[in-house]
Amino acid sequence: MNSTIPDIHPGLLAPVDERQAPYAVSPNSPLPCVIRGAAAQWPATQRWTFDHLAALGGDRPVTLVVGNRELGQTGFVTSTFAACVGSLASNGSIWEQGAETAHLKEFDLLCEFPALRNDVNMQALFPPRHHVASSAWIGPRGAHTGLHYDLLDNLAVLLRGAKRFYLARPGVVEAQGAMSSKYDRWARLADIGIQELATRKLPEASLFVADLRPGDAIHVPKGWWHEVVNLESSIFLSGFFGPMPQVTCLWLSTGIRQFVHDAMPFAGRRCTCHAAR
Repeated sequence: MNSTIPDIHPGLLAPVDERQAPYAVSPNSPLPCVIRGAAAQWPATQRWTFDHLAALGGDRPVTLVVGNRELGQTGFVTSTFAACVGSLASNGSIWEQGAETAHLKEFDLLCEFPALRNDVNMQALFPPRHHVASSAWIGPRGAHTGLHYDLLDNLAVLLRGAKRFYLARPGVVEAQGAMSSKYDRWARLADIGIQELATRKLPEASLFVADLRPGDAIHVPKGWWHEVVNLESSIFLSGFFGPMPQVTCLWLSTGIRQFVHDAMPFAGRRCTCHAAR
């Protein structure tokens, strides 16, 4: 399986602030934080083995993202939920796509399998009167999400495996002239990775790191750059959130942009939503 762990001198990385559960995230918090044990008591942390989830899926088709589409080319491969998730305990070959590693991203797990809602308590983690859109990231060791920032706050929980988050303060990538023109509806992308960013001359305390284990949550405020690597095969549940008026306005504005993007000729598209040609 392709190894994608960035090689960065530890002295360049400050630890993300940590809190112990129970801890309520402030909707206006400007800094990321890890909440240790936020979901430790959820049934999902015990029940959601790869075999358990695979048994729910049958031949339900899924689309896997190939490689680091944020930085590299966008590519997809189709599989079934049962086949790909059931092979995760052994890093099965279904996840190997040449030199790249596949990843099931932005999968609406709780909508596809509503009974799983009984195993989580997502709303307890979020500020009151905020809209939450949840989705799952499921993939093998080495699965990688490239450097980007999201347009909404994200509070996400690791339910199985291990993940590493590399983070950079807002404005750091922009100051390096390293913004990418590649299109993503809900995020902005960098045209370098965190490893290259770490070699640049940056202000002190620009880069951070956090390792998550099952039951831990991480809050990444909107605008914070982050790159994520699976240290082990993992199941990760994200919740992008914000006040309903803010989320509605963003949904409308990005929807218009997406409509225009989809109407472009294939030759003019460079994005995370259509495979490169």
